[in-house]
Amino acid sequence: MSSYEKFKVLGYIRPAETFHTISEWGKAVDRLIELQSTGMDTRAGEISCKLASYCSPADLDEFVQIISKYWGYQLTVEVERYDLLTKKNVLDFIEDFVNHRFWGFKREFGHYFPNVDTLKFAYFYSRGDIEPYVMLDEQYTMQIYGSTEIVKSVYHFVSAEGLQRLEQAIASGEQFDISAYTQAERGFFRESSNLRAQIMGQVRAAFRSDIKSLALDNGRRACNMYRMQYPGHDVSNICDDLTTCDDEEIRTGLWNEYIVTPLRISQVDQL
Repeated sequence: MSSYEKFKVLGYIRPAETFHTISEWGKAVDRLIELQSTGMDTRAGEISCKLASYCSPADLDEFVQIISKYWGYQLTVEVERYDLLTKKNVLDFIEDFVNHRFWGFKREFGHYFPNVDTLKFAYFYSRGDIEPYVMLDEQYTMQIYGSTEIVKSVYHFVSAEGLQRLEQAIASGEQFDISAYTQAERGFFRESSNLRAQIMGQVRAAFRSDIKSLALDNGRRACNMYRMQYPGHDVSNICDDLTTCDDEEIRTGLWNEYIVTPLRISQVDQL
């Protein structure tokens, strides 16, 4: 059984072990390039050796193990889950990532963070593409805000069933993060989420607009790095100043997004 078997059921939760630092990604990429020189690659939708006389069984096994470690979730879970994602799509992405995309990653995204080298990144399928995500863990929070103990009142769209689960999880002392907001210029897209819970929570991250965040199995969340950009050229989507972020106009016309660890529910309103 694949180590990712449980995620076929818990579809909305992604494995934290798929996230790696730039250095870790770099070591994997460097080794794959070395193995590529012996004829191994992922072209044509297959993991194979195009120069059989140069490929040793041990090297081919290592090639497969690296791909399984860094992209096994995509190949064993996401390919089955999404109709538009195929094994060939993932293997083509790996080839492109190893030979090209990785080498521009730091230039493309490094300027958003004080120290990009200590953060962890992963790739997941989203809206027709395989896109990068950053884990919003303690490293991220300390870099942006200097503390993991900032408490703020936020709102959370939720259904009646979801509210009950949220209350039970808080009461049990479970440590987990949720997506919330302080400003919303339109209603949530899911009709069943017809309640608004006011929550006191520890701030993990804050963004000027919807960041397309995902839940992870370690209790943290991750956000889509393509949404670090924001309309205009004066600011990014990251709210690094929590004293002014709530007062800004939301240029996307949606809602801002806070990632918080809920401490208690203050109030619940019907929408």
